[in-house]
Amino acid sequence: MTHIIFSDYRNAAAAQAYEIAWDFLTRTGAVCDEYEACVFLAQRVAAMVDEGQSNRIRMANRAISEYQRFVAETDDLIRTGGRRSSRL
Repeated sequence: MTHIIFSDYRNAAAAQAYEIAWDFLTRTGAVCDEYEACVFLAQRVAAMVDEGQSNRIRMANRAISEYQRFVAETDDLIRTGGRRSSRL
């Protein structure tokens, strides 16, 4: 299994957060599409750096939960044929 290497020159903790999130998600079997997951995590971690975050564990945990939410919402949309569920 290969994945995109992520690095952000503005914050060394960003690359560590990305790797922590990637390792967790792959070990738990949450990654369905590797490319999509890599891009999603890289975008989320970069956005957190833009917000001024610097704690690698906090960034990793937030990226993990946002990815899990994204996958669940995508699965719901597929299951309902594109209609949003009313349980928000």
